[in-house]
Amino acid sequence: MSDFLSNFNKSNYDDTKEKKLREDTDKQEATQQESTSSPSNKPFGESKSEPQTRFGPVNVAEPKVDSSSASFETEQAATSQTRRSQTEDGTEIDPTYHKKRKQKFLLIGMGTFVALCILYFGYYQMTHVALPDFSGKDLAKARTWATENKVKLKVDQTYSKKIEANKVISQKSKKGSKIKKGAELTVESSMGADPEEKLKLPDFMTMKKSEAEKWIKDNKAENISLIDEYSDSLEKGKAARFEIVNKEVTKENYKRKDKANIYYSKGKETFEKNISVPDFTKKMKTEVESWAKTNDIKVTYEEASSAEIPVESIISQSIAKDQKVAKKDSITVTVSLGKGYTVPNFAEYKQEEAATAVEGLTVQAKSVFTNNVAYGQLISQSVEAGTQLTSKDELKVNVYYSAGQPYLKDLRGSTLEGDLQKQFYEEFQSKGANIKYTVRYVDSAEPKGTVVGMSAYNLYVPLDYTVSLDISLGNLAGASNYTPKSPSENGTEKESESKSISQK
Repeated sequence: MSDFLSNFNKSNYDDTKEKKLREDTDKQEATQQESTSSPSNKPFGESKSEPQTRFGPVNVAEPKVDSSSASFETEQAATSQTRRSQTEDGTEIDPTYHKKRKQKFLLIGMGTFVALCILYFGYYQMTHVALPDFSGKDLAKARTWATENKVKLKVDQTYSKKIEANKVISQKSKKGSKIKKGAELTVESSMGADPEEKLKLPDFMTMKKSEAEKWIKDNKAENISLIDEYSDSLEKGKAARFEIVNKEVTKENYKRKDKANIYYSKGKETFEKNISVPDFTKKMKTEVESWAKTNDIKVTYEEASSAEIPVESIISQSIAKDQKVAKKDSITVTVSLGKGYTVPNFAEYKQEEAATAVEGLTVQAKSVFTNNVAYGQLISQSVEAGTQLTSKDELKVNVYYSAGQPYLKDLRGSTLEGDLQKQFYEEFQSKGANIKYTVRYVDSAEPKGTVVGMSAYNLYVPLDYTVSLDISLGNLAGASNYTPKSPSENGTEKESESKSISQK
């Protein structure tokens, strides 16, 4: 039996099945031939000649088929058996083998299909993500989700009064749908209400604060602010005023983007007197300013000179030390300007004494010509007598004394033309007298440029006066015997004989 089993393999099994199939086929054909060879069973005129051998009918040669076709036919024949068959050599064949084998292949195929489905499902799950519903949520949340799941986010922005700014209005793909990583998700985001939209403003002065808040909320007018402030004249809750920040914008052309403020009264502000006043005497002004700013106290500063208190230090205060004050209360302090200087009456001083009359003051004393004030008398002073000057003032006083009436000296023979401008300025014009001169050039043996004649000399003249001077041309030979002309003679000199030049 062991030898039989060792010699039994798939090829022997197939050969045995084919041999048995041929034998069964031969038996069936022999049976059919015997039945057809009987005369009683033959139709009239029909004859059939079958090749015969002594062993039975000869099998007609059939086309050779491949092993797979033979196996399929063999399996069909085997499955039609309802019991086991025994071959001539005693081998038993299980007629359900092919059915089991077919079931095996079917199970393998189904398993492979299920495995492929699982692999595809896993790949799909790895490359796709479920889409949440972003409607009504912050745009930032959609951006975060897109970044974490490697999805490109496209944002279409639009104005909306119903949806606040940076909120998602809608999305192109539905909630729960799968989107492939790397794909693009389009969402529509709100930019809030249109800032360019014109708004018809109500009369806020007749509205309560709660009504104004509701109007602002309903109209998305976030640029209108409600401000509470204290008022001594309006009761609490009353509208005080409405102001548009941009002065070029009016109520008629107001847009949502324009800023405006509505002020409401908080009533009169009252404070408890719980702030103790320090002693500021001889302390610096900056210390008072710091204390007042910290405690919200109004300070009025007055100034006065003081020889004992340094500059910018406190001389006195209106509220005594340790007294209590409240916020918004007022206090007055006097600040030292340092040592004061009283301007004297310089009429009591001579011009030579004025410069040193008051130590610390700079006094400039100057003489000026006058027509009606005696020589040496005070004409005026720049700062009135009795004025108190301090460090914040210019410690300088100009004092003017009379030089009397201008006196015109004889300039003949001793003055050259080049010295005239300086001499007339220093002598007359610097002291307030507008004394001018004109020049005539005349023939003379005197050196060129020498004054050889004057229309007036050695006399008092008015504050506004012009004198005529004769200047030598130095073109005559010999000793000079020129006799100065009188003013009347100078007036009759021919213009053709002289050249006149005006000098100021």
